[in-house]
Amino acid sequence: MRTLLSFFTRIPVGGSEEHPGKLYLLIIVAAIISLFPVAIFLLTYRFLPRTLVSILSIISIYGVTGLIHVDGLADFSDGIMKKGTREEKVKAMKDVNTGIAGIFSVVLVLLGEFYAISTIRISLFSILSFFLVSEISAKFSMLVGLTVFKAPDAGLAHDFKLGTKKYDAPIFLLISLPIIMISWKIWLDVFAGGVISIIIGLISLKNFSYVSGDSLGAMNEISRVVTMWLMCLGL
Repeated sequence: MRTLLSFFTRIPVGGSEEHPGKLYLLIIVAAIISLFPVAIFLLTYRFLPRTLVSILSIISIYGVTGLIHVDGLADFSDGIMKKGTREEKVKAMKDVNTGIAGIFSVVLVLLGEFYAISTIRISLFSILSFFLVSEISAKFSMLVGLTVFKAPDAGLAHDFKLGTKKYDAPIFLLISLPIIMISWKIWLDVFAGGVISIIIGLISLKNFSYVSGDSLGAMNEISRVVTMWLMCLGL
């Protein structure tokens, strides 16, 4: 558990350097991450403008998770928008300089999160479920991507692929049952992450021939914001 927290958050828990296993425990990681924006929102919405509350909530999410997944989204976007061969697309994805496609995708995700958070109905259940379910969807998306798709021969995705078992995703959902059985809408919200994962995975296979760590970052970020939008639309 500490190893997963050290990989997926900036919380100083002293995890080992080994490849993380027991990825079904990402459900716990999602719950821990969601506590931060929930706390910020609840502590500030009564006396700060809603726009500022939304900004602070977003900062809290990336404050605890770091920007590794955002960076992955940017690199993934640069890669798929690059014209040329697979080798040229992979080179663009691995380029340390972020291109306009990467910047555009990150701005879209941040604006999407900002708008969705700005529309949360003010109740304890709505606030808790909004941040928790969107983070569960994000982590489920990455887990599906690791389970279903081919990883490269080296790199972060390869390391996580080695620790991924076929039973991780079902156990993840089993642990999630007390939450997702509250409403069929929550089922829809969580499984949206799986659908996003399949779409991004197929795009990755077409452009790069594998699902990279950057692809996984894109799955996480896009699934979170799509789930937020589904929830703010009442789904």
